[in-house]
Amino acid sequence: MQANYFAILLVFFLACDPSEEPSASQKKVEENNSFIIDLNALTYTIANEHDNFYSFIGVRALTMVHLAIHDALNVVQSRYETYAFHEKHPDADPLTAATEAVRNILLELYPQRSDTIKLVCDEWVSSVAASEEKARSISLGKKIADTYIRLREGDGHEKQGDYTPMTKPGDYQYTPGWNEWVLKPDFDYARPFALDTVTQFRSPPPPALTSEAYTQSYNEVKAYGMKNSTLRSEDQTHYAHWWAEFAEHGWNRIGRIVAKAEGLAIHETARMFALINMDIYDIYLASLESKYYYDTWRPLTAIQEAETDGNPNTEADPDWEPEMLTPPWPEYPSAHASVAAGGAEIVSEVLGSPEVSFTMESVSALPEGKTRTYTNLRQAADDCADSRIMNGYHFRFATEEGKRQGKAVAQHIIANYLRPVSE
Repeated sequence: MQANYFAILLVFFLACDPSEEPSASQKKVEENNSFIIDLNALTYTIANEHDNFYSFIGVRALTMVHLAIHDALNVVQSRYETYAFHEKHPDADPLTAATEAVRNILLELYPQRSDTIKLVCDEWVSSVAASEEKARSISLGKKIADTYIRLREGDGHEKQGDYTPMTKPGDYQYTPGWNEWVLKPDFDYARPFALDTVTQFRSPPPPALTSEAYTQSYNEVKAYGMKNSTLRSEDQTHYAHWWAEFAEHGWNRIGRIVAKAEGLAIHETARMFALINMDIYDIYLASLESKYYYDTWRPLTAIQEAETDGNPNTEADPDWEPEMLTPPWPEYPSAHASVAAGGAEIVSEVLGSPEVSFTMESVSALPEGKTRTYTNLRQAADDCADSRIMNGYHFRFATEEGKRQGKAVAQHIIANYLRPVSE
């Protein structure tokens, strides 16, 4: 079936414009998305080993790499709008150009990993026979890499900024286990990939501490998110831990799994990974901007100090502990729920439906619950959002707003970037 698809596609493009018949090497690339999956795994592994994604360095690298791959393919054979590199090179080999772009970006960002980068990139480039076309393609890949390196210079991804907690009820307080450290880039300086500004999708205010919405969310997370809660089901405990890994892990792994399982065409594979990582990066910026703008306390603080919140329906428990170690940044909205909803929106758009099956292990899962299977991406995103209540990290109103925000950012990206080129 896959072979028939590519045969029909080839006939269509030849009929439209005989002058653009793809070369033999281009035909070979059209039939195999393995090199993109491999380059994603390379970048992901290097970024994860660098700092376990506890900075913006890794997801920024993934975004730069996949936008460069996308552009390299589309300047050779145009299927989608390019992001930053707009020249046309129909006489180049797309595999070589894309791989060389990745090589040069990664060498700039992770020079200490040159041996690993060379090993993987050389393997793919060596699969293309030496020719003038290949030489031109190597130069093209370097040119694309230079474009992205220059484009992202001074983008503020490394800025930490200053933070001092306020003291009134409802304000975020440092959470145990982090040495009074918070993740806070300088949002006056950080530059998104797709948003006009980091405030473009700022969340609306959270509910007041004395509201019914706050009371319901408070009592829910207090009961279900407590360490060793007897109300939480075994499956809820499992997915609380399973979804705890950072989005860079889960959604890039989901991308690799479905791209391979669905036999996704080469241009669609490149576009999907570019959209996934651009979405993760920008959602983090948008979510964290909202978090620090509202600066609200985590359930851990809220439950232990509930006698100060002015709400007679929230009973304090000074000894309450969450199921998992609370992350070191403000609570509202949930970034994890936001990225999951955005990821589901992106992959659903690329594949044409949320009805997508995948089976996956998680690096944060409990030993007895390492593998989960989903048949619908939006159900996966809903479980991810719910997991943040079950592990004691978030109130329900924060996860619901996270899903809304993430979907809005993803739809903005889909509507404005890497769009199909009309034939």
